[in-house]
Amino acid sequence: MFTTKRITIKDVAKDAGVSIKTVSNVINESGSMRESTRQRVLDSIQKMGYVVNMSARSLKTGTTGLLGLAIFDFTQPFASDLADAVIDVARQQGYGVIIDTYGFNGEGLSSVIDDTYRLGADGWIYFADRPFSRKGKELEQSYPVVLTGDYEPFSETDFVTMPNSEAIEAATTKLLDGGAKKIALLGAPTEIVGSDRASLEAVTNGTQELRMLGFARAFWNRGERVDWNYVIPSVGMIRKDGAAAAERLLSLGSAFDAVVCMNDAMALGATYALQRHGLRIPEDVQVVGFDNVSEGEYSTPALSTIDPYIHDYARAAVTMLIERIDGYHGPARRYVTDYSIVERESSHLS
Repeated sequence: MFTTKRITIKDVAKDAGVSIKTVSNVINESGSMRESTRQRVLDSIQKMGYVVNMSARSLKTGTTGLLGLAIFDFTQPFASDLADAVIDVARQQGYGVIIDTYGFNGEGLSSVIDDTYRLGADGWIYFADRPFSRKGKELEQSYPVVLTGDYEPFSETDFVTMPNSEAIEAATTKLLDGGAKKIALLGAPTEIVGSDRASLEAVTNGTQELRMLGFARAFWNRGERVDWNYVIPSVGMIRKDGAAAAERLLSLGSAFDAVVCMNDAMALGATYALQRHGLRIPEDVQVVGFDNVSEGEYSTPALSTIDPYIHDYARAAVTMLIERIDGYHGPARRYVTDYSIVERESSHLS
């Protein structure tokens, strides 16, 4: 049986004409040496295909050089885009990434906590898709944790989120300013549809809740009321849910000229359903999503959306986590990304 000899640190040292200690210093970004020597070692590592033995490193240092990402499954395009961004940022900082997913209909984040101890990452980025059932006890682990998502942590945990309300409010306002009269919202949380203003203004958590609040504020700030007949609830936020919500909207028999969707997945599903019923986008109805996932750029028509700067989101989460791994014990930090409105063919926002 043919086997390929594993390249060792000794082989790299011999090829580069340096000591094993020098190669180790280059790998661990430690020690002092001439830049030309460091580059010669890096060239040898690349040429020979040397890969760090993570098991050996773990035994020696107590660390693995791995970060964990616990996130909902990839039926949502946002999940894969965020995972790609986390991997990219972590790789730039010398870390690999382990990903563990949980299903939408199960117990959520808490269902994979036990897995994290078997997977051996030095710290974990958690993405929460629902409120914490035990007042944030899920965040109290023996390894460093950074929370992402739209549910505030109860405990002192670093937190990365996005401007959900502000972004949806801005996009809806643009539609209103552009002449749209009847704007629908697809994907609202069932429990609070139709709530009074005071109740909605008290909302502080939840993707759907915060985005619905932003939608309502766009009307309130113009002195207009929200027509709840055009606010269509949905439990899920994947393509089929967007299509189902659009079908329900159409079944009402009322005219509407724009649709704001909770995310791009729902917008893509809604676009399919609307076009299947003969509506032209954007001539008959404008469609706007949220997330700026890659599929939206190549849909027909290309999807207008809100870009919450996922790479910046990932950068903040990864950086905070590595700082915790490296020994930072300061107070919990909170980071909110910025956003921009990306106008494509499915709307005429400007």
